[in-house]
Amino acid sequence: MSVKASGGSPVTQPQRYHTVPVAVISHAVQQDRCLKNTELQELADFFSSGVKLLEIANTLTQHADEIVLAGANRIFVGGSPMAYLEKPKEKIGLPGSGYYVGEDFLTAARRKAGAVMVKEALKIQEVAYYSNPLSGWLQRFRDLFNNQDPLPGGFRFINVSRYGAVRMKRSMRDLAWFLRYITYAIVAGDGSILSANVRGLRGVIPEDVTEATIVALRAMRRQSLDYFSEDAEATQLVKGYFDLLIAEYLTDKPSNQVRIGVSNDQQGLQLPQSYSMSAEVRPKFVFKQGATLTQKQEAIAAIYRHVFERDVTDTYGFTQKAELESQLIGGNISVKEFVRRLGKSRLYRRLFYEPFTISRAIELAARHFLGRGLSSREEFQTYFDVMTKGGLPALVDAFVDSAEYSDYFGEETVPYLRGLGQEAQECRNWGPQLDLFKYSAPVRKVPQFITLFGSYQKPLPEQHPYGCGNDPLEIQFGAIFPQETRNPHPQPAFFNKDTRRILIGSGAGSPDKLNGNALGKVPGSLGTRVLKLEPLHHGNGTSNGVSQPGHQSPSINLLHHSSPAFIEGAYRQVFGRSLYEGQRQPLSSTESKLLGGEISVREFVRQLAKSKVFRSLYWDSLYVTKAIEYIHRRLMGRPTYGRQEMNRYYDICATRGFYALIDAIIDSPEYLECFGENTVPYERYVTARGYLMRSPRHENQLRREQAAETVPDKYNPRKANWAALSQFVEQPILNQITSDGRSNRATEMRHAEIAGDRSNSPEESLEESYEYSQANDSER
Repeated sequence: MSVKASGGSPVTQPQRYHTVPVAVISHAVQQDRCLKNTELQELADFFSSGVKLLEIANTLTQHADEIVLAGANRIFVGGSPMAYLEKPKEKIGLPGSGYYVGEDFLTAARRKAGAVMVKEALKIQEVAYYSNPLSGWLQRFRDLFNNQDPLPGGFRFINVSRYGAVRMKRSMRDLAWFLRYITYAIVAGDGSILSANVRGLRGVIPEDVTEATIVALRAMRRQSLDYFSEDAEATQLVKGYFDLLIAEYLTDKPSNQVRIGVSNDQQGLQLPQSYSMSAEVRPKFVFKQGATLTQKQEAIAAIYRHVFERDVTDTYGFTQKAELESQLIGGNISVKEFVRRLGKSRLYRRLFYEPFTISRAIELAARHFLGRGLSSREEFQTYFDVMTKGGLPALVDAFVDSAEYSDYFGEETVPYLRGLGQEAQECRNWGPQLDLFKYSAPVRKVPQFITLFGSYQKPLPEQHPYGCGNDPLEIQFGAIFPQETRNPHPQPAFFNKDTRRILIGSGAGSPDKLNGNALGKVPGSLGTRVLKLEPLHHGNGTSNGVSQPGHQSPSINLLHHSSPAFIEGAYRQVFGRSLYEGQRQPLSSTESKLLGGEISVREFVRQLAKSKVFRSLYWDSLYVTKAIEYIHRRLMGRPTYGRQEMNRYYDICATRGFYALIDAIIDSPEYLECFGENTVPYERYVTARGYLMRSPRHENQLRREQAAETVPDKYNPRKANWAALSQFVEQPILNQITSDGRSNRATEMRHAEIAGDRSNSPEESLEESYEYSQANDSER
């Protein structure tokens, strides 16, 4: 498998535990129905008891130290266990903690004062625990009269000093962790969070302390119940979750789920049982002949929802509906044969075969009959051969008669989506498979899987290493980024830290030794116009009475620019446009210092980039990756090379903020070597996409047309256009109509080009061919 392409990573939110509302609503959603009265009553009971559940969780949280201490004293002797309990510390420097290092709009004094205040406020007071060797024995003596749970036979207490500080900290951390998850389960109203996180811990915690852990949990249970001695309902609730916790802890670690089937092209993936237990519960319908008529109707409706992705009513004109249902209910055919006949029906052909290409029809059929997406390019080729030889009926037979269908569904089970949490998901088709499970999948006309499999054989795409949406349009006017919603198939590529973008030179060289000889020289006729302000003083002092020339870069100015033109050019380079009078007024003092020789052009550019206007336009309103990329292009004159350079800027922005980013770019050796002190930054490199944007459309075709024209016509654009138009009019009408009566596409494109309509680039044409955008996809 190649590492040069990816199917994307759509945002997934796997269910890590169940709650009463989520479990009830998801069950109704999967069956496309309203909530039943019993389900509504279950939700009403849960919400009405919400205040009581929060009170129980709050009581346990307030007495957490006492509960943990009761469990620790039950198994430890010879010291104070609470001295080893380390509580989680609140982190400083994160949003919500009172001081965020990214808030560099504060002054240095305010940042320092705020940090000190927060540190003092969050300082954890160390509690002095005095070890009493007799405390454990006294506690056990009191337990004899407190109706404690009896200790198992042969139980040995753990000596604190012999057990070691490291193991004591881990044990106390685990006891506090168990209690926290008890409160989580109480608030959620479901114990699945305990089952998913506790089952299997017995194999992680050393076996010699497993028995001691159970004893400690029982002591914690008894201590917790003491706070609810007058509330029978709360006592029953807390006791039930503690019993579930202990039972799950005693359960052996479950084995991983392995995908069924053996194939040379299939990835051998395993799914831990904890992921399956915490996943969204999907009902699996099994059609039994002994079931009631209502249960049979529910199973038939589930088949329709899976194969046709909707409830089939009389409005669809499915004439075989009543006959097939009667045969299935009567036992004449099985669920497997019922699914086969639905796939060969006229309705399925009209919905999922005729509107699509063969490749996309195969992808949708894999979802409808196997409950998954295509696994590999070899699998697609197999089904493609079947489709081309026998058509849709042969494809349906190939899916339904496969060994995989028999292993998962058999004769009586209704097919279901084998998505995230149901079984292990392959990585090579991760993104397209998640998109295929969405309700909007039939809206996409372009095949996704075969496109992805084909891209595995291609080199890395020419795009930003962190996503094509982070490359701004390489035009003059401001930071304009392409709308990512227009591209419904964002496929990130695996750029490593050593990958470097290939850029096209448009000006002087750079100190990366790729074009080092061109440093400080005049760019070519197609290069960027350079603005340079001649320094007022050409000397750099005297040495022994002899004037020494200053260290100045070679002059690359062709004309002596006037001061207003120079200032205006600097604004256009840094801001991308001219500023309004109100925006430029605060910078008038900086302009005066530049013209007076008090500051250099480099310092002038620095002040412009640190201005409030620049920050509001290109920092506050943009995502950090887009902001870094655009600022770097404006100040350094080129796009970033790759991840290694971007990661360095990420670190600067995260630790020191916006102003440090500006200083890091302007004070870099590359900036000094390319622009020096008196040159305004200019565009030195562009990407391939930016170069194509500035190139004439259909350049080769334009050259052929120009070669066919006469010499006088080349210098008369109007006459050339009229000549081309007359040539178009003289074409026979029959050339404009194809054999099937539709307009000739080539003729229409030719007419559009002559009329002066702007044609789209190949990338834009590809994007517009899609009829749906991934950003607007919503799961049913």
